[in-house]
Amino acid sequence: LVSTFPEGSGLEVCFFVNSGSEANDLAMRLAFARSQSRELIVVDHGYHGHTQQTIEISPYKFDHKGGEGAKSNVHKVPCPCTFRGPHRGLDAGQRYAEYVEAACREAAGRQVAAFIVESGMSVGGVILP
Repeated sequence: LVSTFPEGSGLEVCFFVNSGSEANDLAMRLAFARSQSRELIVVDHGYHGHTQQTIEISPYKFDHKGGEGAKSNVHKVPCPCTFRGPHRGLDAGQRYAEYVEAACREAAGRQVAAFIVESGMSVGGVILP
């Protein structure tokens, strides 16, 4: 599999895991090791798995019944929803990106290890227009 990676990419290792939870857990461990930081940015309403570490970065879990809220190293940004969210025009992408920039500043000079986002916000159900 590694031989199919783009030449010069520097990618030399492939990890196989058995679930999304395990993949996200591994991704965070790799990000922490590489960056020497535990600062994370997550998107509101996101769900990233059922391991303890992924629950701690999942607003869908930590902001609801039984949750303990975000830990100080977890910086939450709004879900970029152009249907019901506050930004809906042609500049919506830039406006939502500004929240990520602000979260980076909120990390108070500490390097952000990772930006964790679901490619499709789906655990809470898909909202149809």
